[in-house]
Amino acid sequence: MRLHIVPIALAAIVVSSGGALAQALVCPPATTSGAQTCDVFHYHVAMYRPDTRLFAEFDATDQFASQAACERARDAVMKHNLSIVDYMKRVRGENQYEPDRMGPCHCDATIDRNSTNYRTDVQRLQQRRQAEEIRQRVRERLLDSGLTSDAELVRPLPPTSSILGGPKLVPIPQSAPVTAMNQAADLRVPKLADTTTTTIAGADLALVDVNAAPAPVVATVPPVQAPQPALQTVVVEAPPAPLPVATPAPAPVETTQTPAPAPTAPPTSAPAPAPEPASAAMTVDPATPAEDVAEAFIAYETQRIDKVLDASNAITDDNVKSKILDACSQRIQLLSNLRPLIQVSGMRSKLAGAVVGAQDETERMSLVAKLFGSDMPKHWAPKDATDVLLDSSPDLESDPEKALRDKSGKFTDQQKRRALYLLLSRSQPTEDQQLWLTTVIDGFLQGT
Repeated sequence: MRLHIVPIALAAIVVSSGGALAQALVCPPATTSGAQTCDVFHYHVAMYRPDTRLFAEFDATDQFASQAACERARDAVMKHNLSIVDYMKRVRGENQYEPDRMGPCHCDATIDRNSTNYRTDVQRLQQRRQAEEIRQRVRERLLDSGLTSDAELVRPLPPTSSILGGPKLVPIPQSAPVTAMNQAADLRVPKLADTTTTTIAGADLALVDVNAAPAPVVATVPPVQAPQPALQTVVVEAPPAPLPVATPAPAPVETTQTPAPAPTAPPTSAPAPAPEPASAAMTVDPATPAEDVAEAFIAYETQRIDKVLDASNAITDDNVKSKILDACSQRIQLLSNLRPLIQVSGMRSKLAGAVVGAQDETERMSLVAKLFGSDMPKHWAPKDATDVLLDSSPDLESDPEKALRDKSGKFTDQQKRRALYLLLSRSQPTEDQQLWLTTVIDGFLQGT
């Protein structure tokens, strides 16, 4: 019976988080008058579980002494999670994989006994075990995809400077005068010892030179006395005859034979027309070029989002920084949805042709304006991190697919292009929707 306690508890958290995900991931405001000051900060997280494709919300997370420390830890965890999501969608092809959802940093009400979010030590331990179980599930999928255990995505993030974890005392630095132990005189003693041993060895070798008298006894002691005079006769008499004849003769033969194969090298340069069949093969097989085009475009635009995230670190307004992170997460979702659209449409489609033609920044911005509206380039390639934020459109955000399918003329072409951006950045189109969206995109590209 105990084996079913953890899954049932996890299922209860997942079910209860279904309605909570639509709300802000924050603690309820304090009701007591004495709880106006904030002692510690934390943030809620709704972790995506890949095996069940459900979210589990956790509020008994790490606590921080300041809101700035909490924001730094939250940004690091969000960037690491977005890298995993991009790898799962781009390499593994798991387009259903969703990023974790993290709330803003706020006062921790889980330690207030008068709050509805108060958590006991047992509840905190249970949440930490469940969160670690989800992390292990994600790690198993990364290892199954071929990554090694020392890869950046597989390695866990370094521990944050949480109040509940880490050392409580600052370690005392080592004293500086430790390196002044050895003296110069101590380093000269081994050299003196080495010189004395070499002189002793030389004295031992001098005793072997007493071998001139026993010349007739060469046969009795061949290993010590006989080889030295024998080598002298062989080295002096035998080599002079073969050395002058053997060495110069092959030298001219080799020099005359080595240039001979040199003229045969020009005919081997015939494979010059090899690039032509390679380009022909690219045009014959339309599946592989479409995949290459999609990967090149998405990889370039993903680097653009990474630069926006790096620039957002300099922003001090936590509310604005949270909105920028959400906008970047939606852009990654849109790029992941563009990949199957380019592959489904094929290399001969207008979408693939437009992506191939967008080689420089001007052509890329022209393509973005055709797909998502004339005002989108300033948000797509922002000069400032805050430019990535889009203007609110309540009529389109409620149901962007309805605006795209509208034929009554209620929505303009620019509004429909904005609706295409909202649909691709906030949902995962099905196979039928992908086929329909390819026709919509071809109409946008043809009408401009």
